[in-house]
Amino acid sequence: MYRILIIEDEAPTRKKLKRYIAQACSSYEIVAELETVTDTKFLLSQTHHFDLIFSDIELRDGNVFEVYNDVSLNCPIIFTTAYNEFLMNAFEANGIEYLLKPYSFERFSNAWDKFIRLKENSPVNYNKLIGRINNLVKESQENLIEYKDQFAIKTAKGIYFLKVDTIVYFKADNGVIFAFDEMNKRHLMPQTVFKEIEPFLDPKKFFRINRSENVQRKFIDKLERYNKNTVSIYLNSESKIVRTSQNTTGAFNTWLGI
Repeated sequence: MYRILIIEDEAPTRKKLKRYIAQACSSYEIVAELETVTDTKFLLSQTHHFDLIFSDIELRDGNVFEVYNDVSLNCPIIFTTAYNEFLMNAFEANGIEYLLKPYSFERFSNAWDKFIRLKENSPVNYNKLIGRINNLVKESQENLIEYKDQFAIKTAKGIYFLKVDTIVYFKADNGVIFAFDEMNKRHLMPQTVFKEIEPFLDPKKFFRINRSENVQRKFIDKLERYNKNTVSIYLNSESKIVRTSQNTTGAFNTWLGI
């Protein structure tokens, strides 16, 4: 029997996930269903006796990596999330799969099969296998994804090309996205939501600090604490100040390596 922990703050998603688990396996126990970082941190500080964790990333009270950065786990995690910018974090935290919502049963089944293959190996080699798979997945992701080095910007007069290296940050505003370059010039992007633009951005260089802003690392000059759970970010020779959200501050600090 497999002992499973579910960390997910959306009830419909939990219901769908439990239905998929029941379709894939006849012998399992869902030990707990958690909705917050606080509850997750408390439970994982008490016990690690799980065979598998299904984990969302953005929860009601913060980012789940606030927990995984502090707690050492010896079981695999299948991440289920609507955000793709945490891919590298996931595979550094015992992640064996990264399911982007809404995911199909076929995608779930492939992830479950990977978990079963790992479990069928001896306990001695179990953690080594997880590490090897994580490294292989990271390498394959990096090799398959082609990040843009420029965007084509259409205007009434024609088309010009905006170099990604010159973009300080992106800002979503009422259904449109603007890119601001190092001269503080605003460019209207052809994409209208971040999920359309972020797959083309190198996650080592760009990070979404809140729902409406995504910054480029090389233009970050300094950070200052804004309040208990957010920081102010000074960009481009301190000419622009933006702030993290409470949900992203922990992951942002991890991304910067601080």
